Amino acid sequence: MSFPYSYNLKDEKLDSLRTQYEFLNLLRLRHLQWMNTADDSQIEGLHLEIAELIEQITDAYQELFGTLRSER
Repeated sequence: MSFPYSYNLKDEKLDSLRTQYEFLNLLRLRHLQWMNTADDSQIEGLHLEIAELIEQITDAYQELFGTLRSER
């Protein structure tokens, strides 16, 4: 039996990357929330720095998604 759509390695890779992206975005949002509840300005700054680094990574994921989609 033939299916109109077969799940392949590229689709599996995209699904895995989406899951990682979603987790990283959630982690970024948590750091932003923790930043707002920090009592120490140094800790607040560290949360912000981590959130910004994670944002750079998720931006790279978005670029990767675009590149992988254009290869289809």
